[in-house]
Amino acid sequence: SIGLNVEPEQVERMYRHYLLMLEANQRFNLTRITAPAEAAVKHYADSLAPLVDPRYADNRTLNVLDVGTGAGFPAVPLSIVRPRWRITAIDGTGKKARFVAEAARVLGLDNLEAVHCRAVELARERPASFDLVLMRAVGSLATGLKEVSRLLRPGAVAICYKTASLDPAEQQEGLAAAISLGLRVQPDQELTLASSDGLLMRKLVRYEK
Repeated sequence: SIGLNVEPEQVERMYRHYLLMLEANQRFNLTRITAPAEAAVKHYADSLAPLVDPRYADNRTLNVLDVGTGAGFPAVPLSIVRPRWRITAIDGTGKKARFVAEAARVLGLDNLEAVHCRAVELARERPASFDLVLMRAVGSLATGLKEVSRLLRPGAVAICYKTASLDPAEQQEGLAAAISLGLRVQPDQELTLASSDGLLMRKLVRYEK
């Protein structure tokens, strides 16, 4: 529904990750979305939404950070579809980071590294290291930007996954935070994902260093 071409082998690897996630979900909470069709849209297709942007249409090498990866979203689908991207996935919960690291090993994703840490900690160790920072499960726009701004290289982009019903007050606070941090606000990218239980209206809020 968003016009992305995904190879059958890439779909197979995402399905293998889905099975690993279901197995691990029995031991500790990774996701409440477990039905195959629902997960296909709300986890996997949703993770790939930034690829609609023409600047990410090719497979050129980028250093990418996934903040709050959880079960590996968007890091795992993106590492499968963009094998030349070098993706670092971080999470503040050790079990989740270890799951993603093991999934990357099982799936042969040499371009994916999972680390148990928070963005503010990583910023002290690897400042200005990333071309693209993705925040899919982070709270408010302003909070997320304050945590990741030091991780962005000049010209890098931060993308926050939000719904189309994003509170205007939150977006305004994000704008104020961006200005104070020296970031330029980019046009929002809006797209619609078709799912079995209706349409998922997405808004990708973007800022450039």
